[in-house]
Amino acid sequence: MKSKLPNFLLVGAAKCGTSSLHNYLNQHSDIFMPTYNKEGMKVKEPRFLIKDLVQNRLPKGVWNWDEYQALFDDIENQKCLGESTVLYLYFYEHAIKNIKKYLGEDVKIIIMLRNPIYRAYSAYSFASRTMQENQSFKNAIDSAYTRYENDKSVSPMILYKELGMYADMVEAYQKNFSDVHVVLYDNFIENTTKEVKRVFDFLGVEDEKVNTKKVVNSGGKKWKSSFMKNILMGNNLFKIIFKLLFPAKLRFLVKETIKKIFMEKADEMDNDVKNELLHYFKADIQKLEKLINKNLSEWKK
Repeated sequence: MKSKLPNFLLVGAAKCGTSSLHNYLNQHSDIFMPTYNKEGMKVKEPRFLIKDLVQNRLPKGVWNWDEYQALFDDIENQKCLGESTVLYLYFYEHAIKNIKKYLGEDVKIIIMLRNPIYRAYSAYSFASRTMQENQSFKNAIDSAYTRYENDKSVSPMILYKELGMYADMVEAYQKNFSDVHVVLYDNFIENTTKEVKRVFDFLGVEDEKVNTKKVVNSGGKKWKSSFMKNILMGNNLFKIIFKLLFPAKLRFLVKETIKKIFMEKADEMDNDVKNELLHYFKADIQKLEKLINKNLSEWKK
């Protein structure tokens, strides 16, 4: 087995702060996590270990074993090598099998969990800012699984309810790996420095000051104008010309400026939908409490 391969994985869940944690861990001098491949393309989430399930549904990923190994070619003397792919948690059976096949059984596992009701709404808000979602939250959660099953090009990220049924996922990782560390989103937001230090301790690296002020992939926004959403996020002639004429950094700055002008705070979740989701998740939350030995009473309100 090649020595330069991950010895820890941040496996999810989506919309639980994983992008921010990835960024903080990658600042540590003794931790290496790939963000770009050899061609300079962003690959923070390689997705290689579940490639058979998502390759045709997601536009970005590393689908080749040689390319996956190459992500770690630039390692110097770092002790901890890791990668972040949030869907390793949902597709746990496939992921666990391939983790053992390619990386071995001694890999450390980090899992981030958030109240599944608010995780679902955050994922919906994110999808609504792209071209993935144009329905109300109620209609979206009711139709998501059928849409996913019937259309093989639909992203698994729209499985708003299913991605939040954490208990079986966590239990499977606990049964298959001896080192599993769970970070709760609320604790992570309330005292980021403390939670990052706990992850450093789990990985066995010295505490080191990192910049935890930057929040990556923050949500809570919606488009004011469907026209601007379609212009900026859809496949159209404007985007093709824009990409041909301007370099990537300038395109990024223009897009961020447009978003600031044409986006506003997202609406609050409807209480009836919230109560429906609470009923849906309640038994799973109770099972999860026992698995991770944490009081999750705030999730059940």
